[in-house]
Amino acid sequence: MPRGTLLLRASVILLLLLAFLDPRLPLKGRVVYLLDFSPSARESVFAAAERLPRDGVYLAFAERVARLPSPTARRLDLGEGTDVRAALAEALRLGADRVVLVSDGLFPPVPSPLPLDAVYVPPRPFVALRLLPPPFPLLGETVGVRVVLEAPLPAEVRLRVEGPGGVWERALWVEGRVALTYTFPLLEEGEVRAEAVGPWGRSEARVEVAPKDRARALVLGDPALARYLEAQGFQVEEGPFRLPLEADLVAVGLGVLDLPEGAPEALRDYLHRGGGLLFTATPKGLFFGGWDRALPEELPLKPLGRQGAALVLVLDTSGSMEGEKLALAVAAALELVRSAAPEDYLGVVVFASGHRVLFPPRPMTDRAKKEAESLLLSLRAGGGTVLGGAFREAVGLLEGVRVARKGILVLTDGLIADPKEPLLALAERGGAEVSAIALGEDADRSFLEELARRGGGRFYRAATARELPRLFLREGQEVFGKEAVEGRFPVEALPHPLTEGFLFPPLSVLLPARAEPWAEVLLKSGERVVLALGERGEGRVAALATDLSRSWRDFEGASAFLGGLARYLVGAGRALALYAYPEGEGVRVVALGRLEAPRLLVGGEETPMVPTGPLRFEARAGGPGVLLDGKRRIPLALPLPGEWTPRDGAATLRAMAEAAGGRLLGLEEVGSLPTRPLPLRPYLLWAALLLFLLERAWEARVSRGTLSQERFG
Repeated sequence: MPRGTLLLRASVILLLLLAFLDPRLPLKGRVVYLLDFSPSARESVFAAAERLPRDGVYLAFAERVARLPSPTARRLDLGEGTDVRAALAEALRLGADRVVLVSDGLFPPVPSPLPLDAVYVPPRPFVALRLLPPPFPLLGETVGVRVVLEAPLPAEVRLRVEGPGGVWERALWVEGRVALTYTFPLLEEGEVRAEAVGPWGRSEARVEVAPKDRARALVLGDPALARYLEAQGFQVEEGPFRLPLEADLVAVGLGVLDLPEGAPEALRDYLHRGGGLLFTATPKGLFFGGWDRALPEELPLKPLGRQGAALVLVLDTSGSMEGEKLALAVAAALELVRSAAPEDYLGVVVFASGHRVLFPPRPMTDRAKKEAESLLLSLRAGGGTVLGGAFREAVGLLEGVRVARKGILVLTDGLIADPKEPLLALAERGGAEVSAIALGEDADRSFLEELARRGGGRFYRAATARELPRLFLREGQEVFGKEAVEGRFPVEALPHPLTEGFLFPPLSVLLPARAEPWAEVLLKSGERVVLALGERGEGRVAALATDLSRSWRDFEGASAFLGGLARYLVGAGRALALYAYPEGEGVRVVALGRLEAPRLLVGGEETPMVPTGPLRFEARAGGPGVLLDGKRRIPLALPLPGEWTPRDGAATLRAMAEAAGGRLLGLEEVGSLPTRPLPLRPYLLWAALLLFLLERAWEARVSRGTLSQERFG
């Protein structure tokens, strides 16, 4: 083996042996010092600057980063925040081998791309003051502005807050974070100002609070209430009634029969799903409108001292009524039965070729209603159309009923077979209001109209049998109705947050009413209840037994009181209320309301909000984002931790240094930073590989030379 080859091989072995021993070369490298010039740290960093080495590269940082000519240079124009990431990125760009971070550590830990040592300096004594408005304030609701005091070091504070809710003054000891809530009703855009004063100095903050949304009210038949609610900031729509009901509040000043078919059921469903309902006693509303009969389980007021009335239905069951006509007439009679109060008397006499008493007039108790329903459902059609006996029977039945108001309702679809003049004369002198319904084109309309005129009642024409249920209800409402009392009625307010601070004037009109056991009385006049409210299903309902257009025209507080009442009714079913609280390094977002599947969209990523209670959802957010729910998109500017958020700064710096292969230094250790050993193993291995390849090339060349000599020698 040639000597050159032996030499190269020996060199390779020597290099591999040295690599195995892993020698290291002491090397100080380039050190970049990062000086924290944020408001909380700059004073302490300025004081420490005299003791820092002069031979390093210095970067000052707050919200921005700038290079300093020396450690004692000052910069006050770098912003009010603390962006450590930007400072580390700039050090990396400058080719640093190592960084030394001098800071108070009042920021979240940040991973370092370079070996890092840290020097802790204490923050200056200070109390930061922030005002955090509600993320989604609604017009008319009571909102809370969070007053957040943060002190990295314990401090004494004199706090003053001023705004629509009046003036607050507090003396506090702040250690860490203290959060208070300043509340007020949001009736218009307002400003809240706060000031914190102490030995450390003064902090000030102010915030504008403007409503993000207004409650929607559908007002049916009560223009006075509509004006009051508009003055309180509601979005008011005055009808018409249409489905689905999408308003936050429905105010009803019309009667059952003034609204489309199915309206009572729709209002009941709306209330039980969480809507707000308010009934007012306009000339067509409340008891006038028959709501105590149409929604007996949902109305908080019932008529007081009602004497009851008596009504006998004289129903045609002749052969021409067979089929749909009789079925719908029976359905209408069933509605009449259900709408009657326990003190009302109801009877039915049927006629064809003859007549019979299906049941005599009797109080419509629950048991009587069930029996009446069973008897009505048993009716069959057949025979002629002889009214006389049935009509005389009805008059006779009513003579024995001791009520002030009595009525007879005659329904037929054909021509009357018996003499008419005796029936007309009996209607005139019989002592009861006589009304009549002509069903279809073949009915004896002229006779029935005259019968109603002579009997002092009402004549109805029904082109089809489908109109009968509403006509029956209209007649029942006329007979069973109750009138209001006019006069001067003093009002007594019972203790309740809605009545506080109001002096209610006397009323000029009042429906005598009592409250249901489940309802809460807010206003009364003697034994009569003026206003009662309660909860049904998931919603709230109230009934006001006076006509607003006549009673409260000169009451200056009417708008504010009715606005508060409306907001209370809306409160149970309001679509959304949002709250956000600083918590750790992020924010806890709380949503209250009937939400489908709320999510938070932050930084392009969606996070589902977790249900934590009835109608309550929560999630944590690390930055501003958007709340998503169905078609709703609500931007959230969240109260993230600030410059003075209390933290264990020394622990933060120690964790960053240890994670980057360094340690937390004392200021006296900075000038004698240890050298950074440079590992030589990689370089030795590369050199060994290079010599090995050179050796192989040398051997190949020697081999080719030997072959040539043998061939030509």
